[in-house]
Amino acid sequence: MSRHGFGTFWLLYGQFGPTMTTEQLRATYFPDTKIKTMANKHCAGLLPPRTGDIYDTRDVAEWWDGQRKASAA
Repeated sequence: MSRHGFGTFWLLYGQFGPTMTTEQLRATYFPDTKIKTMANKHCAGLLPPRTGDIYDTRDVAEWWDGQRKASAA
């Protein structure tokens, strides 16, 4: 859990449940990005792992927390 007491996972889980679609990930983190660009980001390993077009909310939270930490460094 985050140092603020309410982790990224719980925020995402409260909004999306246990999984997120590619469209939900795009709308949440890349609202101005086209779906084709999202596919390119996935192929380049720049997005969390997925099964088909479904992301596990835990993986998305871990990925986002890593993005935030990397940008703060």
